[in-house]
Amino acid sequence: MAAGRGGPFDVQRLLLQTSLQHVEYHAELPSTNTLAAELLQPLLLRSPALVLTPRQTAGRGRRSNRWWSADGALTFSLVLKSSELPLAAERRSLVAVATGLAVQTVLQQLTGDCSFDLKWPNDVLHAGRKICGVLVEQQGAGEQQGVIIGVGINVSNSLREAPAEISEKATSLTDLTGLDHDLNDVLVQLLNQIDQRIAQFALQPRQALAEANRVSVLNGRMVTIRNEAGETSGECLGIDSDGCLVVATSHGPVSCSSGVVERW
Repeated sequence: MAAGRGGPFDVQRLLLQTSLQHVEYHAELPSTNTLAAELLQPLLLRSPALVLTPRQTAGRGRRSNRWWSADGALTFSLVLKSSELPLAAERRSLVAVATGLAVQTVLQQLTGDCSFDLKWPNDVLHAGRKICGVLVEQQGAGEQQGVIIGVGINVSNSLREAPAEISEKATSLTDLTGLDHDLNDVLVQLLNQIDQRIAQFALQPRQALAEANRVSVLNGRMVTIRNEAGETSGECLGIDSDGCLVVATSHGPVSCSSGVVERW
């Protein structure tokens, strides 16, 4: 579907007010990232393309974690052609950082007096509680390779409706402001901000990196990162120019290109 309204979304507005060339709208989906991967080749022909749903029933996070979602949440996957990104292949990890920083910026603009933090590699937090998760995946090869940016933001879905183990660790815009927020407004602002942040990391990398590190909640903390190589523990020194998290260990600095933060 590429025009008209889709549930709470005005698809025509999204096409007019952002760089999108196509919107793949579904009233309900298990996972926008999964469908984006399944439809990757036709979506790449119309990149930038968006897979969008107001109701995601089996959203995915890192390491197959589930993303809880309810009506009023904003869940989507942005599909970009890798060859059209302004970042070199070895710096693609910055796409996740750029997206997280874009979310942090938009949430800050929407709330004004609330403070939001970036938690490498894929979360945005308020006062230690998760309000957004990002999952960036590369699919395909060569000229047919794409980057899928999956985003889930708690916007107008109160976390008071969530299971207790989730409500204790998460929050939403409506819980913070007491207001319902228009999903179209948030999505338009965010898509444009993602474009701007990716471009900034390509053209003004030092400034973009400084902004990301300014709001990085891990910097200066003792952390443990687990990835395929095992565990890395030490003081977090910050995010580097390739999007890696640098940890000062007893054997010297270690750059983690991916992983799960198990202690912080």
